[in-house]
Amino acid sequence: MTADTPASVSLFKGILNTNENPLRCIICTVVLVYGFNSISPCCGKNVCEECDDAGKTYDRNSDRCLLCHATNIGSIGLLKKQAKKGHAWAQAALGIKFTSGEQVTESFYDAIRWYRKAAAKGHPGAMLNMSFCYRQGLGCSRDFVEAKAWAQKAAIFDCCKDAAINQLIMIGIDHFGSGERDEGLSMISAILEMDIDNVANGVGVETQDHLGHLCYRAGDDFSGLKWFSKCVLREGFTADLLHRGYDADAACGAMGCCVNLQRYAEAKLWLSFASRTGQGSIDQHWADIVSDFQQHLRDLRQSCKVCSAPLDRSNRKLCKGCKAYCYCSRDCQKAHWNCSEDGHREECKRVTELKETLTKIYM
Repeated sequence: MTADTPASVSLFKGILNTNENPLRCIICTVVLVYGFNSISPCCGKNVCEECDDAGKTYDRNSDRCLLCHATNIGSIGLLKKQAKKGHAWAQAALGIKFTSGEQVTESFYDAIRWYRKAAAKGHPGAMLNMSFCYRQGLGCSRDFVEAKAWAQKAAIFDCCKDAAINQLIMIGIDHFGSGERDEGLSMISAILEMDIDNVANGVGVETQDHLGHLCYRAGDDFSGLKWFSKCVLREGFTADLLHRGYDADAACGAMGCCVNLQRYAEAKLWLSFASRTGQGSIDQHWADIVSDFQQHLRDLRQSCKVCSAPLDRSNRKLCKGCKAYCYCSRDCQKAHWNCSEDGHREECKRVTELKETLTKIYM
């Protein structure tokens, strides 16, 4: 479903916006993305963050909406009035108020009550929040089945498809965390069936990182490496949505996958990148894996990769490309390079290409 199809417009009419195409910002007409938009509590008109930050929707001096000219729009009473009239956008917004405790007493029970009303009318953001509440057990019993169902309903809408996919991924991670491996694997299958590689503009870095975690927990290191790499290499999304905080975590994830695949040269590169990006600190989640791998790198330097001869600083020869493997002589280095079964030549070339790509992105 695309933002320009009549079906999309009819689904959202009166829910997210009141202009002719409610999937676009009413001011600049940019396609809206869930979480990067602001809704006016008086008229339900939806605008992008940029227009909202530029002060095009609200006059602070007179507390007046510039879109519908209503006054006193900061009042929670106005939002409650719109919600009681049955407006889904107001019901969803009121649910958020109860979740955050802004202007009302925090109550997840009341939050989910309003989310449910809005979701029943087709509001995708409310569906997504229902999924989150059921996954966390906020205002209701924790229920992964319900959480999955609501996330899948939200995922049919392009404006929040990425967020819905990320919610499904987190449900899968929770399954693995609870020891429910079969359920976790079924979540992976459900997510991949959504053809996430072809989501408009690609899934965001948070989703890529979390999907890497999900595949890693499932033991699918090839897929995990693919998604962690996408996250770091900025594939499939626009530059203004980058989240640099995921760099070190995704790099550690890529390292972990490479270690499991015995691609130690690549793992060393990812570890080095994670250390630099994380300003010398590694997330606790990866600390033990990093420590074990660092010890493995030290062990690799104690003997020749080919003949296992003991090495020290006086006779150690590092591979000039990846600097991960060590040799006692040039002959051993050539033998390892020409050994097709080991695959060092291909791995060393991948490391060189990765270094060049990362330098271009983060220079």
